[in-house]
Amino acid sequence: MKNALLAILISAIATSNLAEDMHPQTYGLLKSIYAYDQTYPLNARVVGTVAHNNVVFEKIVFDSFHNGKVPGLLALPSQGQGPFPTVLLLHGVTGNKKQWLDDDFTHGGEVSAALLEQGYAVLALDAQYHGERAVYNDYLDAGEMVFQKGWGVRYANMLTQSVVDYRRAIDYLSTRNEIDSSRIGLLGYSMGGHMAFILGAVEERIKATVACVVPHMAQMPMAPAAFARDMGADPLLMMMARKDRFYTTEQAQALFDAVPGDNKSIRFFDSGHSLPREYATQATKWLTDKL
Repeated sequence: MKNALLAILISAIATSNLAEDMHPQTYGLLKSIYAYDQTYPLNARVVGTVAHNNVVFEKIVFDSFHNGKVPGLLALPSQGQGPFPTVLLLHGVTGNKKQWLDDDFTHGGEVSAALLEQGYAVLALDAQYHGERAVYNDYLDAGEMVFQKGWGVRYANMLTQSVVDYRRAIDYLSTRNEIDSSRIGLLGYSMGGHMAFILGAVEERIKATVACVVPHMAQMPMAPAAFARDMGADPLLMMMARKDRFYTTEQAQALFDAVPGDNKSIRFFDSGHSLPREYATQATKWLTDKL
């Protein structure tokens, strides 16, 4: 059913040059793709632990739709009793949940460590077709799928499934006594930044969003710009690069400008798609100020 909706949306948006100009009725149809049955059992469980740099991450898993399983890593601050605010961490294409333990390209380990030190729990999932979920892509690397084969529809399906999975992850967090489910934020990098716009627009429980190096993706009905209209209610920080191959500075600025209101800010770095280390410090400070 959702694949059929995607086909309709692709046809509907073909007459518009800009995703942000999408007709409200078409946009409503687009948002409906990310709805899900909240009565579908989570069957969530902790299946082990991963120790990294004196931090113990719980390895969790819960049921996805279509008979899939969603693995994730959850860490709680070592100090304090909670309940703790939580930041969802969304990786990019070719990444996985362990990107947020130790990764030089995104400085993900520094993001996690800083948030934990400030009293925030962190949760990272494998996006569909990534990490332990490569089995659902017949073990084809997601980078090859996107950049070499150009399977745009599968990329769109991957985004849809992953956004729904993160919504169900929030359902899971609400069952944990250690978590303050009224204070959920997110930080997404690259594809994760793309998903941050979608998740921030469709999920009311997200209270603050950091979207990093968000790709332009104008050819897709679910381009980030399509969701900008619903990103103005809660604080938004965009962290972008001036030399990124996935967008121009003008496109980044246009995306920012499309978000209504003034509860937003944008910061540019003189880098490519890999932001410099200071972005991690700035992002975590901003989140701890806003969430």
